Amino acid sequence: MMQWKSRRKILTPDHERPWWAHSALAPSPLLRGDSIRIYVGGIGGDGVSSIGYIDVDANDPSRILRISQEPVLVKGRPGTFDDNGVFPASVTRIGRRVFLYYTGFEICEKIRYRMVGGLAVSDDDGETFRRATEAPVMDRAAEGLYFRGGPSVAFEGSRLRVVYSAGSAWEQIGDRLRPTYDIFGSISDDGVEFPTTGQPLLARQGGEHGLGRPQIVHADGLYRLFFCIRTPDMRYASGYAESEDGWTWARRDAALNLPHGAPGGWDSEMVYFPNFIDTGASRYLFYIGNDFSRAGFGYAELAAW
Repeated sequence: MMQWKSRRKILTPDHERPWWAHSALAPSPLLRGDSIRIYVGGIGGDGVSSIGYIDVDANDPSRILRISQEPVLVKGRPGTFDDNGVFPASVTRIGRRVFLYYTGFEICEKIRYRMVGGLAVSDDDGETFRRATEAPVMDRAAEGLYFRGGPSVAFEGSRLRVVYSAGSAWEQIGDRLRPTYDIFGSISDDGVEFPTTGQPLLARQGGEHGLGRPQIVHADGLYRLFFCIRTPDMRYASGYAESEDGWTWARRDAALNLPHGAPGGWDSEMVYFPNFIDTGASRYLFYIGNDFSRAGFGYAELAAW
């Protein structure tokens, strides 16, 4: 069972920067020397998400160094797969470039929206990004007719092991239809081209309507998977699984040992969008809190697996 040294809030989105006036979703950390750049999907007053960042001290992530005044990636052109918003899935270095995998939203008529995966690339250590292509790099397929994306990758020799979420249904939850999706995996040679189908890795269990935004890391001899758990009661939580080969996974949510926070606290209702980083000196899990981060987002520091 994981042991955590501490859990701290970093900040709450504010109205000083219109691009994230309401929410800062899906924190995705990138180590940059003595600092960590955390890319987030900010939702502004128009309800459309864009991606900006917060720089924090790598030795004390509660100490903010800088917040981007403007986003580094905004919605796509009208008619493209991401014309109604973008938020990060994961960020990684491949060669000398920084790859920012993201989810693009498209409003639909017969269903509420679609979500598929895009890629933006930086040649200046994550300062600016350009789309690798205006088309999705992880498009709809038979395994995911409405939702297929949110990829995360881990190096496996010269190849990349990929995890992502996909789904083809909506479920009535109270007075709203909500998407359902599970976690799949595949292999990519370059992190740009992905197979059109993957292998199912983890499926929803009773009472869950979505397993999303998985993140894969390889640490201490195991593949480790952190992911979102969506539930009808909206007390969204984080899940965890382990694998020796990257294909067969044992779900071990209890081993994550990161329940909702104390009543009335910023993460008492949500511990959501987990994303892990090992700085070499410390290991952190960033996540958002209540009301999709409107109460803030923060991190937990790992003491031991």
